[in-house]
Amino acid sequence: MSKPTPQDASSTTTPPWVQQPSSPSDPSQPPSPPPPAQQKPGGPLSITEAVTTIKPSDFLTFHQAPCSRTGLLTGIGTGAAIGGIRWLMGLPIPRAANWAVGAGVVAASAQYEYCQYQRRAEKEKLKRVVEVYGKVQAEARAKEAEAAREKKAKEEAEKARLEEEQKKKPGWKFW
Repeated sequence: MSKPTPQDASSTTTPPWVQQPSSPSDPSQPPSPPPPAQQKPGGPLSITEAVTTIKPSDFLTFHQAPCSRTGLLTGIGTGAAIGGIRWLMGLPIPRAANWAVGAGVVAASAQYEYCQYQRRAEKEKLKRVVEVYGKVQAEARAKEAEAAREKKAKEEAEKARLEEEQKKKPGWKFW
């Protein structure tokens, strides 16, 4: 087995949640989804197989995932507050630290899930807005086209009426 070269390290793929700059060649195409994790034909991955899919670069970029920053900051703040309060209440430092870690993990997980819920709700709302907006625009274009057809029909009727009046009027006769 050969040693990895610096070129190999720079060619690693980024996690799916890290946004890549869109290619200017075809902005109308949405970015393709990342390839799914390889599964055994018999079912889902085992824990050891799942752990082998983790790359060292994942530890350097996990904070870039949506909602992870707010979750981590909430967990740190809550853990520090709970641990400090428990220490002030007379618990020994190791037990207060255990409370701090436990409260931090619970708070971070709760905040992360709440943020993900908000993102999903906003995405659904946006999808509905786009759908309704498309319908409203289609209705507006249909009304516009109908108004243009009616205007054109009125103009043609007026033109035909004026031509009929011209035919009915006697013209100038010199003799």
